[in-house]
Amino acid sequence: MKFTYSSGQRPLDGFTLKRGIGRGGFGEVYFAVSDGGKEVALKLVRGDTQIELRGVAQCLNLKHPNLVNLYDLRTDHHGDRWVVMEYIAGEPLNVILNRHPNGLPRELAREWFLGLARAVAYLHDHGIVHRDLKPANIFLENGMVKVGDYGLSKAIGSSQRTAQTHSVGTVHYMAPEISTGNYGKQIDTYAAGIILYEMLTGRVPFDGESSGEILMKHLTTPPDLSQIPTEYLPVLSKALAKNPSQRYASMTEMARAVEAIEAGGAASVPRAPSRVPAAAPPPPPRGAAVPVRPPRPPEPVLVALPAVSRRAQVMELCGSMLLVVLFTALGSILWTAIRQPKADDLLVEMGRVFFPTVAACWAILVPSKFWTERRGDSWLRRFALLAIGGLVGVACWWMDGGSFAFLSIQGAAGMSYFSFYALAFFAMRWWRLTARRRAHRFSFAPILGAGFWGLVLMLLLIRPLSIIPNPGLLILVLAMTAAIVQLVSPWEQPPAPIAKRLRLRYA
Repeated sequence: MKFTYSSGQRPLDGFTLKRGIGRGGFGEVYFAVSDGGKEVALKLVRGDTQIELRGVAQCLNLKHPNLVNLYDLRTDHHGDRWVVMEYIAGEPLNVILNRHPNGLPRELAREWFLGLARAVAYLHDHGIVHRDLKPANIFLENGMVKVGDYGLSKAIGSSQRTAQTHSVGTVHYMAPEISTGNYGKQIDTYAAGIILYEMLTGRVPFDGESSGEILMKHLTTPPDLSQIPTEYLPVLSKALAKNPSQRYASMTEMARAVEAIEAGGAASVPRAPSRVPAAAPPPPPRGAAVPVRPPRPPEPVLVALPAVSRRAQVMELCGSMLLVVLFTALGSILWTAIRQPKADDLLVEMGRVFFPTVAACWAILVPSKFWTERRGDSWLRRFALLAIGGLVGVACWWMDGGSFAFLSIQGAAGMSYFSFYALAFFAMRWWRLTARRRAHRFSFAPILGAGFWGLVLMLLLIRPLSIIPNPGLLILVLAMTAAIVQLVSPWEQPPAPIAKRLRLRYA
């Protein structure tokens, strides 16, 4: 990571830089020492300085034990603006989460969250929205949780809650309403819910391979709460509601809910008692009928779906593999009925569809069965499928009568088979088609995607087309594989959130 300034330089009068700490969308942060010997962090503001400096100016006089202190706002001789702030030597939360891929212990997660909640509640009480809550901005030093980087914050006002076109924040923690320019304090409640989810599970609820995919999930997809401890389900369901009006009214209210969980109380937050206690109602006259208050309907409770044992997974896998043979046989018969080949070529034509499709389906089902309930890097899975797909390609080439004379036409055909299936397995996230809690039981989108990638790879890799008999069958095999693995894989409908999902409408 290359910084603008190096150790020992003095771009700002009164401070000597020691080393660079980090870089972000709004500037660079350095560890520095003042001429008097005080250790500080200096942030060089880059980009759209008006947003950054306006937030810093509003926060200079804020003081709270759970906030990183901002000391001053200075200008160097180049006209660049610097923020002088407290230096935190402790680790950020994201580093600690990296050491706990399955989540933090509940007691530790609770302490981190309550420190975060106190800091954000203080900001909200002073009319400030953080807008960039994420684990990298939350630190632990000497047993004290501290929240930093709130210079991006923005004052809450009637003219500033909507119509904002500059989107700030980190996409994994970004509330749905930010896409429409709403920056109320509920976006911090949503981000705090994401962080609490990540501390309890070790992963964020919405992930993807592009910012657009993640943002769309924030807008439309309910969070998967099946891995959340049962007592935290009501808290996270409310904090992660798509509609901001359905979330907690304040961070204090959400913190009380978390405290009530650990204290053994109900997950719902008790209201603070009023200063003047209400007078008790007078007793009814003797002989008068006492009105009976109707019982409150039970609140809906999210129930986590039970985990499937390894033995049950193996049994399901065996059943799925048998169903693959059945569905592939039906598909092959249908294909030959449509093609109507000569009687001598009938079995050959069926075999060229049947055997590659069965091999491809089995090659996807076996590893995906044990990936479904695991958190893992999608790229590691892609490369694993790349190797498996190459083996499938070699097997299909051998079943098609290939030989190992790699310098001949047969060798060129073998390389074409190998490359085609390896890249086809790499291009798509096939394991999602077999996931027990996938969004839909069956979808045509993966079939179309498989056909598209099959066509592209066939045109790019198989030259000339005559080296493989009927190369169009390769596309058919991929499309049938995408359909069959969905049909034979068990499916359980994902749990619905507690609150009814509403279509968001913002001014």
